[in-house]
Amino acid sequence: MDLKTNSYVVDNKDRIISVGSEWDAFAIENDAPGATSTHVLGREIWDFVEGANTRTYLFGVFQACRIEQQLFSILYRCDGPDVRRLYRLTIWPSPDDSLTIGSMLVHAITSPPHPTVSAFEEYYDTTRCSVCCAFQIGDKWIDLRTPPDADNFAKSYSICPTCKDAAQVEFARMKRKSNIIPLPRAKQ
Repeated sequence: MDLKTNSYVVDNKDRIISVGSEWDAFAIENDAPGATSTHVLGREIWDFVEGANTRTYLFGVFQACRIEQQLFSILYRCDGPDVRRLYRLTIWPSPDDSLTIGSMLVHAITSPPHPTVSAFEEYYDTTRCSVCCAFQIGDKWIDLRTPPDADNFAKSYSICPTCKDAAQVEFARMKRKSNIIPLPRAKQ
């Protein structure tokens, strides 16, 4: 799936005004019939964004794209019960302040569903990073191999410090007016 077929456009008021040709197929394949085009067109993007910190992050990205008239690109995770997926998010601004937001699959690992763990609440606050899918455990953010069960699954969303730092690097690139996207570095 390329960036344009799995994309959508928001107008200058952040209403979804169009979706790519693969949008509906992706929603159905991922058991999200409420996310098909008939359910999202005409609505504000914010109706679909969980967590105040995630909204603030994404709002800042949108504003930076519109002000700088530069594209924004960053890696993010979008996992399912039996697949871990890494995508590249790219946002292109237009002079009318609309934004085209596209996602391209970079890598996917399929595995049988893992057993879940139900006693997580006493160890962490069930906050999950909206970008990398890590869970907050105390003051650390950890990518869990064993997800919590549905009752303890992410009750709130935020942005971890590593992902905030990655966005700051991208904002600095935008200010330099450079549309050369750096390759991701391996986590150490």
